[in-house]
Amino acid sequence: MRTTRARRFKKLRHKKIKKCIIYTLILPTTFILLGYLFTTIIIIPIMTGNN
Repeated sequence: MRTTRARRFKKLRHKKIKKCIIYTLILPTTFILLGYLFTTIIIIPIMTGNN
């Protein structure tokens, strides 16, 4: 019984760590890259008038 509880809490800890990494590293990086792409592809050509 003790080992199964320990495994379950270990899994929960690992899930928390994975979520923390996703929310602090991966999501902000992807949003920054998407914003950069959006700016370079759509906004800058419109502002310069080279359609």
